Amino acid sequence: MEFNFNTFFGYEEQINNQPDIVMIYSFAGIVFGIMALLFLAIIIRKIGLNSINSFIINPLMLALGLTFIVSILPTVIFYVATSDISFVKIVYSWIVIFIGMLFFVGINLETIKKCLNEFGKITEQQEFRNRKR
Repeated sequence: MEFNFNTFFGYEEQINNQPDIVMIYSFAGIVFGIMALLFLAIIIRKIGLNSINSFIINPLMLALGLTFIVSILPTVIFYVATSDISFVKIVYSWIVIFIGMLFFVGINLETIKKCLNEFGKITEQQEFRNRKR
């Protein structure tokens, strides 16, 4: 029994019949997932568990944000340019993009943190230079 990319746990008929609804719910799910993780991060920071924020919540938010940005291009290519493709394959591409972003963020977390810290220092220096005297 081989794996078929035209099946999705028995929901392939609903996904293929209403691709616009699935696309809207998918992108909304990513945005609301980021917002839910943001509120969870605020609560965890108030409790004082900053290590959970730093190593679990923030990388998940970053991976979801990168997934949102990167998944726009394949969606436009598959949905608009090639209209004969099954929307289940687009859903699988989103899942693969999310898993790839999780691995990317997990491997490069320290580099990303250093880059963001340096960017913060540069903006602070520019604000200090541009302040009114």
